[in-house]
Amino acid sequence: MENHSLTNISPLDGRYSDTAAFLKNYFSEYALFHYRVFVEIEYLLAFSDLKIIPVVQNKLKTQLKKISETFNLKDAEKIKKIEVKIQHDVKAVEYFLQEEFKKKGLSGLCQFIHIGLTSDDINNLAYGLILKDFTDEIAIPRLSELVRQISQIAIKYRNVPILGRTHGQPAVPTTFGKEIRNFQERVQQKLTRLKLIKVEGKLNGAVGNYNALVFVYPKIDWMKFSTKFLKKLGLEPNLFTTQILPYDNWIKLFQQYLLINGVIIDLARDLWFYILLEELKLKKKEEEVGSSTMPQKVNPIDFENAEGNAEIANSYFGLYQQKLISSRLQRDLSDSTVRRTFGEALGHTVLAWQSLSKGLGKIEVDEKKAEKHLNEHWEILTEAVQTYLRSNNRPEAYEKVKTFVRGRKMAKEDYLSLLKRLGIDDQKLKNLTPQTYLGTANNYD
Repeated sequence: MENHSLTNISPLDGRYSDTAAFLKNYFSEYALFHYRVFVEIEYLLAFSDLKIIPVVQNKLKTQLKKISETFNLKDAEKIKKIEVKIQHDVKAVEYFLQEEFKKKGLSGLCQFIHIGLTSDDINNLAYGLILKDFTDEIAIPRLSELVRQISQIAIKYRNVPILGRTHGQPAVPTTFGKEIRNFQERVQQKLTRLKLIKVEGKLNGAVGNYNALVFVYPKIDWMKFSTKFLKKLGLEPNLFTTQILPYDNWIKLFQQYLLINGVIIDLARDLWFYILLEELKLKKKEEEVGSSTMPQKVNPIDFENAEGNAEIANSYFGLYQQKLISSRLQRDLSDSTVRRTFGEALGHTVLAWQSLSKGLGKIEVDEKKAEKHLNEHWEILTEAVQTYLRSNNRPEAYEKVKTFVRGRKMAKEDYLSLLKRLGIDDQKLKNLTPQTYLGTANNYD
């Protein structure tokens, strides 16, 4: 069967291949090879600066950097062929670079490619840069735009009262804008924390002690070299590791994504319920179909897709927390398989955000329906009644009000009758309505 998006197994490469195409720049096999090539060349150039091997002059540095800058699919295919033959993906990158160096007349540098390193020195830096770049270039801008969109809705509907619902039951009023603003604040907080996380990296050899480098070049301060090199790459140095970088820092990054997705799920579900309650309407597109059998349907599929994709992503993030927190002694290879799913987790994450954004663009509050629901539940004002009585030193105020109203549905006439039975002649309470009992619900920018 020919290679086609319709024949792919993963939804990210199949059904969502168009909307998720950006992932290939970060999480494809091609991208991983590209990042490895970049790290190997940068390491060699930094090593050359120590003047313990032939120094790479500026003209040659430009040539070497160009190998990474012009890296393409054909180069990745060459590496893959080498890997298939030798059964080692990082060593394949080294052999590829040796061939490229020879083409450029730099055979004298070939033996210094990857010198003193273990495979995971390259892999952890490649993945670290992938996570950093994806977060900076894709996640943060898209999440920032989502926060802006949520904010616009919060402002638009700040003065539109709706019936509050706690435990699924009618509760004191709020505004639709305030409920959306709650989610805006939650996502914004996590976005701020996401921006503050610095992705770690390590460069210290087979078991974390620079053994080979110290043995061959004992006069070099390898911790200092490693620190300088990692910072130049834009990564936070971790100098105390085994063969692999402890995943604690990356797990912290994934936890932030997990928390963001948790809020996205919560918002998607709430919007779904408001649509169920008919307090939200969905704008329809005439060419779309809501059901294969029920022609009247306009379904909240964007919020359902957001929920589902975020849940898939969070299942991966949950696995990372459990799996990657530990490694057997100086290392075992099971983490390598897990790392290759990072694109799945972050891909479904961004798809969830995209679906939510699409759904937000379709909603509008049915203000008449919201007002109708409020007018059907004047019993929600009894919170104000019992609080008023207590503030006026009426004994057992709560209990007395409860006797009259618990489990009852009240209309305006019932509410005014209650005030009379309780001996309340306060004009403020008499004028109170479900639409005006809002507290600070619309008191925000």
